[in-house]
Amino acid sequence: MDHRDLSLRIVDRADVLLHEQTDPQRVERLVQALRNDAFLRNPPIVAEANGRFVVLDGATRTTALSSLDCRHLVVQVVPYTTHVKLEAWYHLLPLPTAGVVIKGLEDQGAVSLASARESLEHRHAVAAIVVNEQEAYLLQPTERAANAALRDLVHSYGSFGEVHRIVHDDLQSVVRSEQSVGAVVVFPQWRPEEIISAATSNDLLPAGITRHVIPGRALNINVSLDILQLDATIEAKSEWLERWLTQKILAKKVRFYHESVFVFDD
Repeated sequence: MDHRDLSLRIVDRADVLLHEQTDPQRVERLVQALRNDAFLRNPPIVAEANGRFVVLDGATRTTALSSLDCRHLVVQVVPYTTHVKLEAWYHLLPLPTAGVVIKGLEDQGAVSLASARESLEHRHAVAAIVVNEQEAYLLQPTERAANAALRDLVHSYGSFGEVHRIVHDDLQSVVRSEQSVGAVVVFPQWRPEEIISAATSNDLLPAGITRHVIPGRALNINVSLDILQLDATIEAKSEWLERWLTQKILAKKVRFYHESVFVFDD
C-alpha cells in the first residue's frame, strides 16, 4: 500500500449515508471543537454504493459537518472487500443496568454462551445478554424488525449513561473477572451487505455496535472548513483537492506506516 491506494474525494453531503445512529451529545461536542479549530483533521471513511457513499467510520464527524453547513465533505473512499475487516463492538452493562435489561428477556429462559453464539450466527437472535459462560439471554425480535429491536435495546441501557465498549476478544476475560460488570451485550458478526442495506434503506443500526478495521487510514489532512462551506461547484473543489494532494505527495508529506504502532495521547 502507498499513496496510489489513497482515495480522497470531495462529495456532496446529500450523497453521504449513515448506517448507524449518532449520539447527539457527542455530535454537539464535535461541532464545538470543529468550530473552534476550523479544520477537518480526519476524513470520514466511506464505501461507494450505487453512486452514493456509505460511512463506515465517522458518523459523528459526518453529522457534525452537516450541522456546520458544509455543502461538501472530504471523504476517504475504501473498497468494501477484504481490504476492510468488519466486526462488532460489545457493550458492558453495569450491575444495576444489567438487571433491568435482563428482566425483559428472562421469561424465555437462559442459554449457554455457546448456544447464544450459534443463535447470533444464524440470525435467530440479534443480540445476547451474557452474564457468564452458562447464562445468556437472547433478543429475538418477532413483530419488530431486527434493526428496530436493536435500537430499542441499546436505547434501554444507553439512557443510563455512557456505554462502554470492548472488542470481542475481550469477552471471555470480562465475563470471568469483572465484578462491576453485570453482563455483556453481544452482537452478531456483521456482513457488508447488512451495513449497505441499513444505510440505503435508512433502517439504521444503533450507534457503537459496528467496528470497521481499516488499514491505511488518512489522518491529519487538516482541510479548512471554509473549503467545504464555500459556495462553489463540486468540480472546482475536486480540482483544488487534487492539486493539494499532489503537492503534499511531491513534498513528501504523505507517509504510510507499514508497521502497527502504539500511540500515547496526552
